[in-house]
Formats: sequence, C-alpha cells, structure tokens
Amino acid sequence: MPFPPFDRRRFVKGLGYAIAVATVPRPLLVRLGRSWEPVPPIQDPRLKELTARALEAARTAGAIYADVRLTRDRSRSIHGGGTCSDAENLEAGVRALVNGYWGFASGPIWSPDEMVRLGQEAAHQARSNSLGGSREVDLAPRPVVTDGHWVMPVQHDPFEVSPFEIMDFLEGEATAAARVGPHYELRNRQASSGWGARFYLQAKVFASSDGAYCTQQLYRSTGDVSVTAQPPGEPLVIRGVPALSSAGMGWELFTADRIPRVRNHSLREEIRRIMEGIEEDSRLPLKPVDVGRYDAVCSALVTQALIFGTLTPATELDRALGYEANADGTTYITDPFRMLGTLQVGGPLLTLAADRSTPGGAATVQWDDDGVVPPECILVKAGVLNDFQTTRESAGWLKERYAALGRPWRSNGCARAPSAIAPPMQFAANVAAAPGREALDYEDFVAGTTKGIAVEDIDEPSMDFQASSGEGHGRLYKIERGKKVARLFSAAFLFHASEFWKSLRSLGGEASLRRYGWEEDKGEPEQKCQYSLTAPAAVVGQVAFIERGRKA
Repeated sequence: MPFPPFDRRRFVKGLGYAIAVATVPRPLLVRLGRSWEPVPPIQDPRLKELTARALEAARTAGAIYADVRLTRDRSRSIHGGGTCSDAENLEAGVRALVNGYWGFASGPIWSPDEMVRLGQEAAHQARSNSLGGSREVDLAPRPVVTDGHWVMPVQHDPFEVSPFEIMDFLEGEATAAARVGPHYELRNRQASSGWGARFYLQAKVFASSDGAYCTQQLYRSTGDVSVTAQPPGEPLVIRGVPALSSAGMGWELFTADRIPRVRNHSLREEIRRIMEGIEEDSRLPLKPVDVGRYDAVCSALVTQALIFGTLTPATELDRALGYEANADGTTYITDPFRMLGTLQVGGPLLTLAADRSTPGGAATVQWDDDGVVPPECILVKAGVLNDFQTTRESAGWLKERYAALGRPWRSNGCARAPSAIAPPMQFAANVAAAPGREALDYEDFVAGTTKGIAVEDIDEPSMDFQASSGEGHGRLYKIERGKKVARLFSAAFLFHASEFWKSLRSLGGEASLRRYGWEEDKGEPEQKCQYSLTAPAAVVGQVAFIERGRKA
C-alpha cells in the first residue's frame, strides 16, 4: 500500500489513519494440501478439487443433487475523521437434495476434511427433513458450464486505491460543500457527522454434482453521504446523494465525470445541485395540503421507491406462494398460476423487466447461485403480469403454466445469498421500467401540470403485508399553472398498488431514466442483498393525498 510522505502536521492530522492501518486483520489461511497457506486466487485449479470433496461426500451420503459455494468476502469502510477498517471472511456452504428435500451446512474453513464434513452434514439434514415422505423437485434445465471464470469489469479496483487517496478526495468534497455557506456540510447518512464510503469484493466458486464449475469476482461500492444544511430561519434539512447508492462498480462511482443513468456530471456538481435545490425550497412557503385527489408528478427516484414497495416483491414467486409469510411478507398476486399472463397489474404504459447483466447493477453477476446465466425476463408487459422472478427450483412450480402459455421452462437466475455461509434464496434481480416515447422529464411534467402535487423524494414507502396498500411521505410540493408554489408539510399520499399503476398517465423519456441501488431483506434468519432499480419520471392521475398531522 503506497503511503504519502509524512511531516508533523500530516501525522497529527492523520493519526487516526495510522491507527487504522495498524489494525488491518491478519491474512486468512486455507488448507489445500498438507499445510496451511494464504488464500490463493479464486481461479486456482486446486479449489475445484476442494469442492469435489464436498460433492462426493454428499453423493455418498445419499444426495441426488448437491452444490457447493466458496466465498471470500473483503470489505473496506472509510469514514470522515480518518477511520478506515478492513474485514475479510472465508465461507463454504453445501446444499444437498435427498428425497425432494434440501439440507444445508456451512462454515468458515476451507480444507479437504471440512468439505467432507459439510457434504455429509448437508445430506444428513436433507434426510432428516424428508421424514414426512418423499416429494419431487424439478430443477429447471440449464447449460452446464464446466470451467467458467468471470471478473466484473470495473474501471478502478477500490482495493488497489490507497485509503489516503479516498480520504483526501472525500475531504475535498466536504470542504467544497462547506465553502458554499456556513450552514452546509456533508454527513454520513447513518451517523451524526462525517461522510463515509464502503467497498466490497466477493470472490466466489460454484460447483455442482451435474459437473458445473465456475468462478467470479464481484464488486460493490456505496457512499454513506448526505448534504446537511440549515438555512437561516429554516429547520435542519438532510438530503442523501442517491448517485452514491449501491452499485456494481469500483472507485469510479465517486470519481467518474459521468455515469450513464446515475449522474450526468461530477460528484461535486451533483452535490452542488442538491444545495441549489435546498436554497430554492427555502424560498417557497410552507403550507398544509388540502386533502383530496390530485395528479401526482413523480421524480424517477419516487417511481423507483414505489416499484420497490409494490411490483418488485409482487413478482417474486416465493412470496406470491406464501413461502415468505413468516418473514418479509406475501403479495397481492394471490393465485400466481392462474394470474400469470392474465392479471392486469398496471396501465398499458407499464412494462417492467428484470435482469442480472446490467453493467453497474448491484445484482449483476455472470452466474447466479444455481449456476445459471441469468436471462432478461419481462415481468410486466403493457400492464399485464408476464413472468415471475424465479430460481431453478421455483421455475419448476410454474412448469405446467409455462407450457400452457407456450413458453420455455427456465430459471430467471434469481438464486442468491449474501455469502456461502447462508443458503441461496430467491432475491430480486436488477429491475427496470421501460421509459415513455416522448422526450419528457420530471421538470417537463411539472411545467405541464395545471394543478397537482409534485413528489420529488419520499422515504421508503410504508407497505402492508401483501405489498398491496401503502403510504408515501417525504418532499412534496403544490403545483399551480406549471410551477411549484409551496412546500407541503405533513403531506402524504395513500395508494393501492394495482389502482396506482393502472392510473399511470405518462412516463418520462429515455433521458429521464435513473438507476440507483436498493436493499432487500428476506428469510429467517434475515438475509440482505442489494439490487438496482431503473425508472423514469412519471405522472399518475388522481392520487389520494392526506395531511398526516391532522387530528380529528
């Protein structure tokens, strides 16, 4: 790691940096032969021999199918004030299928003996789960990749960049923000002060008993940064920087002059624009909302938040069938076998696609945790439910319905777990809403609205258990004759998912599309995975708005 030259001033100022460097964890060790050694590159052919031990042990113990994942996770967190912390973990996980039931075992050790133990334990658990009688599991077919290797393309590997360079860059952004005015500063979204940056690198091996073997290296970067301001006579304002949400990118997430669909200018310019928005808001009066129904003009970020709360969970097949009923919830698609291809979930303008190949996407991979190359699938087509997010197993639940619709039976590549320590589940892919045909954006929609409400940003919407009905509140404005004339305090809107998307009147054009990262929680115990949402600005007709603070 390169270090800049030190003088007394730099030493005193960077004392925390020096302490952080001194506490870097020791290198991890694995046992691939007779002795322990540092972890080799993920493409080392000896790892294939290691996974073969687990597969053979699972087969010998009675598994008709088994797969193995090895993951090496590396993370780096850098925060304002000079703190830098690194962490590194090894994980190994084995799934085994016996009599139609799954078993799973995992641990933090890579060694031949541990692989044998995990394979046997996974098969033993599967057999224990099958005491109620055998059942059939149809795993959707896939091409078997016997020796595949992939590295996510990033411009700048964040772990090859000096932490001092990262700190210096972000301190510069914070200094520039403070120069705009004494009431501006950058803060960590999750703490009282300071900015933050986090980077992840996961090296992963997948091997299965049908001969599949592949490796991949996945990057993810995110910034814990918000603009904090208190203009004279105004309450404290805190606005996040959406352009720094989770992305399958490297250090360029912060330094690139432009990132298509994320930002069209530098990070400093992005922050400056947020400050200008705060200044503009301070010149608008604060007013209560007149309760009623209005046309809602939604920014791309708000469209994403509403897709996140409604359409993404609704199109996950495990939720639709109730397998998440004790955890994250169900969906309003209550009969997926009958509703697939017929249910009207939105207006004809609504088309929603899912994929895991979007460059820069937070869920982007070459192979999912079933060894599937994820295809693009159209979840909603012209407002009609067209497909579900599936894995190899859950695609089998729709086998007959796919045949009735004349479609191929396949997984949509949504098998995923945060690391090998947890069993793969069905998680959201990168989801994208198709734009409108006209070159319109959020500002154009505001200018074209005679009377309505602009919804520029909202907190994560509060949804019911079925992702059906919800409430959104955040930054809302009254529109009169094409202009924002007041900020609406305590305003919120109520919606039912199907009614809301069926009332979709207009979508912004290609240039209004924005892509940001979101996080999904599923399972017991809870697992967290990130994915990207892409959406345009939108106009939705006759949405119900209320005043949250009003008392009867």
